[in-house]
Amino acid sequence: MSKEQIFNICSTLIDQLTVLKGFIQMDNINKKIDHSFILLKEVDNLEKIIEDLVNQLTMY
Repeated sequence: MSKEQIFNICSTLIDQLTVLKGFIQMDNINKKIDHSFILLKEVDNLEKIIEDLVNQLTMY
C-alpha cells in the first residue's frame, strides 16, 4: 500500500470522525432532535472504512 493510499484512507477517517463529532455536538445543543439514526449511519461508515484499511494493510 502506498503512502498516498494510506493518506487518503486516514483523511477519509478524519472526515468521518469530524462529521460524527458534529452530530454529537448538535445532539447536545438541541435535545429536541433525535440524531441517533444519523449517528449510527456514520459509525457504520467508519466501520467500513476501518475494515477496508485493515484488509489493505494485511495484504502487504
